[in-house]
Amino acid sequence: PASKQWWEIKSKYMDTILFFKTGKFYEIYHMDADVACRELGFVYMKGAIAHSGFPESAYGQMSGRLVSKGYKVARVEQTE
Repeated sequence: PASKQWWEIKSKYMDTILFFKTGKFYEIYHMDADVACRELGFVYMKGAIAHSGFPESAYGQMSGRLVSKGYKVARVEQTE
């Protein structure tokens, strides 16, 4: 469900890196994960789709680093 919701939102904001909150963690999917791995030094997590992530406590630091590099960032709360 999270990946489907991500695509629905991403299709409207293709120029923005989406931090998708699931519990106490932010996940970053597909092409946004590519950016996070390249720009933030993240590694891909295991799974069927490309994704990476970080704990919610690091949101300010991670979003700030991307914004300072010229990226737009949005935080998304997962819905049922």
